[in-house]
Amino acid sequence: MISDYVKAMKMGEKEYRTCVVKGEYPYLPVLDEIVSHVDIEAQVPLGLVQIPIEQVVGTYAAGRTASFARNFMPILDENSEFAMKWSQLYDGMEAEGMRDPIVAYEFNNKFYVMEGNKRVSVSKYMGAVTIEGSVTRMMPKRTDDPECRLYYEFVDFYDITGINYLFMSREGNFKKLISETYQVTDEDGNIIKWTKDEELEFRAFYTFFAKEFKAKAEGKFHITVGDALCLFLSIFNYEEVKDASQAEIRTDVLRFWREFALYDKGDELTLVLNPTREPKRLNLMKLFPGNTQQLKIAFIHDKSANESSWTYSHELGRKYVMDAFGDKIATSSIERVDGDDADDVFDAAVEAGNKVIFATSPKLASPALRAAIRHPEVKILNCSMSLSHQTIRSYYLRMYEAKFIIGTIAGVMLEHGSIGYISDYPIHGTTAEINAFALGVQTVNPRAKVFLEWSMVKDRDIIEEFRKNDVTLISGRDLNAKVSQGQEFGLFIPNEDGTHTNLAVPVRHWGKLYEEIIHSILSGGYKNDENVYENQALNYFWGMSSGAIDVIYSRNLPAGVVRMLRTFRADIRDMDLNPFTGPIFDQNGEMRCEDGQSLSAKESVSVDWLNDNIVGYIPDISELKEEAVDLVKVQGIKKDTEGQA
Repeated sequence: MISDYVKAMKMGEKEYRTCVVKGEYPYLPVLDEIVSHVDIEAQVPLGLVQIPIEQVVGTYAAGRTASFARNFMPILDENSEFAMKWSQLYDGMEAEGMRDPIVAYEFNNKFYVMEGNKRVSVSKYMGAVTIEGSVTRMMPKRTDDPECRLYYEFVDFYDITGINYLFMSREGNFKKLISETYQVTDEDGNIIKWTKDEELEFRAFYTFFAKEFKAKAEGKFHITVGDALCLFLSIFNYEEVKDASQAEIRTDVLRFWREFALYDKGDELTLVLNPTREPKRLNLMKLFPGNTQQLKIAFIHDKSANESSWTYSHELGRKYVMDAFGDKIATSSIERVDGDDADDVFDAAVEAGNKVIFATSPKLASPALRAAIRHPEVKILNCSMSLSHQTIRSYYLRMYEAKFIIGTIAGVMLEHGSIGYISDYPIHGTTAEINAFALGVQTVNPRAKVFLEWSMVKDRDIIEEFRKNDVTLISGRDLNAKVSQGQEFGLFIPNEDGTHTNLAVPVRHWGKLYEEIIHSILSGGYKNDENVYENQALNYFWGMSSGAIDVIYSRNLPAGVVRMLRTFRADIRDMDLNPFTGPIFDQNGEMRCEDGQSLSAKESVSVDWLNDNIVGYIPDISELKEEAVDLVKVQGIKKDTEGQA
């Protein structure tokens, strides 16, 4: 009917005028013109494909481009022959559907019509979701251009899934989406193609998710639906949500909205380097406390205090705040929580009346976030570094400050040979500690070498490696737990008779950090942080200035070294000394920080390189012991390590 053509024409004219006002090209893009500036490597026939109608954006050649506005709606006069043919096609498709597939070219996951422009126009006018077409893919020559790399990542994704209706704006997300849904490998390690049932199951879930996300995000976000889904499934298990109803997905999407907004901004992480001092008004409120109800707090650990020095140190912190606050708070400790039952444990802690939950391991970050989304009335924090989420806050300690001081002691005390450093996990924060130690050594002993070893690397005899490299001074594990006399920890000298001489050790005082956070919750300062750092991910990243970190030294240190230690400690506490002050060069001789400049705390904890006086490397996840893999997947510092998460 010509009346439908007139309606479509008005839609086209509106789009045309909008483009002209914006100074944009008002007609269909022409693929011939687009690829004239691109080196096309190959043309690959894809056969008959169900093409997402919204991704049909232009025409192959310029012949018919002026007949349509940019939205594929017609703009020629209603009395034209073109209008008559369009109307006849509309009547036929309304009665019988589309008989013949279109012919189209795909370039960068956009489709350009070779034959069937009017069929596409009518289909778009009728509100079709897909259109069948015989498609040829035009492959650009592979380059390092980010857009090209992203497209080739899509091509690999398409080959495995057969999906062409979603796209990403960030590299790595196609791979992540496969890993979060159906990633099964054959004997050679190649990912097996999705079955038809898997593709249909995913399409149904994606359709529900896309509807809810688009309804709220349309025109507001830069990320695509695919990006948002990738983030969503990194927290919510696909097997658990894929059969959810539309209403359930709507609820989850709305609860997760702050995370989408943060991700769209670029995962803005704000490090709060010192305890927040609450406003004067809040100080006055302490004189007239209005809420005397006891605050219930749960500490959730992934291991027991008996088997983990990390858990032990946090338990010491819990007992410290019990003494500090008395009957104002009640605490409980839940140990040995693994991934299988973590969600139930968090839910049980909430049901028990806890209004604050500290999850003390980075491996508990995802269940902690899910719990925070389900229970917005509860304050949930996770002990991890660089956790980019708004719904929960994270906390960690600037241990690299103490490591720098330990390094200066090692540099001064080294009489001959070299220095050994034993680290554990190649994660955010650990590389900062290694480099800070090496910089401390370099400050007082520029010729000394630091030999780096990893306790979590498989089949590695660290002591033998140190022996071969004439290591006479070792920085071992930190004092996180109660140790008996004779154990090796901190900075020590290994003696020839098998004994050792302890010199100094860095210590974490989690109780100080927990005391400040709980105090801010009770006084209202915690809520004030949310107002000050609106729409940002908060990480409480405190150092020696807060009293949460210190260095303990033994009587074996000479008086002059003790004076040096105290001087450096005072300067760092006053934040007058930044261990990461240039010039700093990495192992390849590249300058990482210029003379007189300093790395920020955020830059320091994310370094994926080693200082030039270090002999060693940062291991990949494939080299690590099994017990290290889960943590490194969550917090790994190396991009190739993180990519396997």
